[in-house]
Amino acid sequence: MIALAGLLVLVAVALLVGGLSGGDTVLLWSSVGVSGLAAVVLTVQTVRRNRATAAKAAAAKAAAAPEPVVAGKPVVVAEEPAVVEEPVVAAETPGAVEPVVGKRATRPAATRATSSDGEPAEEEVEVTDLLLVIDLTDEVVVVDEHPRYHLAGCSQTAGAEEIPLPLVEARQDGFTACGVCCPDQHLAAAERSRRAAAKSQTA
Repeated sequence: MIALAGLLVLVAVALLVGGLSGGDTVLLWSSVGVSGLAAVVLTVQTVRRNRATAAKAAAAKAAAAPEPVVAGKPVVVAEEPAVVEEPVVAAETPGAVEPVVGKRATRPAATRATSSDGEPAEEEVEVTDLLLVIDLTDEVVVVDEHPRYHLAGCSQTAGAEEIPLPLVEARQDGFTACGVCCPDQHLAAAERSRRAAAKSQTA
């Protein structure tokens, strides 16, 4: 565009010189027209250059501007999972036996309910009662082929043939106290009464 404008200026100068030297008004007016055309070409070139410069400046400014931060949008930071320590459970010692609390001692094989074979549960005997009856010769009754010894008239021996035995002998034969009629408890109470009576007589 600049070259075209320069060429038009040269043409205008040539026409102006020719018109002045020959006195030709047509050449003079042609020189004016060509000069005006050259001015238009230069103006168009200037406008285009200004637009291109402005576009480059806007692009450079947009590239240098920081990205906008959206308000209200929290930034999520990934957290490492917390390590939870599991409690250490102390291993139980095989064969450990829990201590007996209180005075009541129960034989390991005894149960509180009637066993599956229909036998009554074994009596739970306090230690103090057991010490009193362990050598007594008071009479109890047993039933052949049954593991418990009873007081006479126990509901568990109803309809069966009762065999009377001294308590100490029944225990030596492997019989254990019935949990229904509780012979050890009753005989221990009777032994306490006898000892108390004997003590009062000697006092």
